[in-house]
Amino acid sequence: MLVSVNGLNAENYRIYLLGMPIVKVAMESSSNVMKFNTQSIGFIQNIWSVDNYYITEFDSLSFGVRKYTKNIQQGSYSGILNCKYDSTDSSLTYNGNLVSVPDSIQNIFTLLARVSRQSSDYLDTKWFPMDHEGTRHRARFLLADIEKVKIGNEDILCDHFRLDIEQSGEALIQVSPYDYFMDHVASAKALRQIWVERKGKRRIVKASVSIYGMTVIAVLQDN
Repeated sequence: MLVSVNGLNAENYRIYLLGMPIVKVAMESSSNVMKFNTQSIGFIQNIWSVDNYYITEFDSLSFGVRKYTKNIQQGSYSGILNCKYDSTDSSLTYNGNLVSVPDSIQNIFTLLARVSRQSSDYLDTKWFPMDHEGTRHRARFLLADIEKVKIGNEDILCDHFRLDIEQSGEALIQVSPYDYFMDHVASAKALRQIWVERKGKRRIVKASVSIYGMTVIAVLQDN
């Protein structure tokens, strides 16, 4: 489901492990902001509760990160990370730690904004500079095929991408509070796939991450 209120789009997802729903995700976006809230549901809520918020502000043309904040609540653990881009010396400051980056630096959330707004012809095989919470990476979308994904009673024709993320520099600082999602999504051992509506709204319809023999799948909700 996608709702637009005052220019803000809202989409809801469920994340499944072994066919069971474990997390609900609310994603809100505008021309230069992406907001995510992830909350555990079902049996996992009793084992390991999660309530995480991520907000990224970015340049609407280059998708370069301008501000990034996350607030983590996982079980008894909590943590906050704040990041801001400084154009005078082209750097990101994470809780007082300085990291030099190019102006067009991406993060995982600006990459999601990018794939939902730009064509597969433009994105396919291009490498983008990426900062993953203080460590330099690079990322690219590879168009695997075009296929239909069934959401409720609707068959949605999608561009199916593989998202490659490679570390391209040493970890300069350790800035991130413990965060299961961010600690694994950029792993070299992970296989990341994403299905994006080919026409119209370019919604992210489905995404999956496979690592350590397990696959988690995020699916757009139809109601």
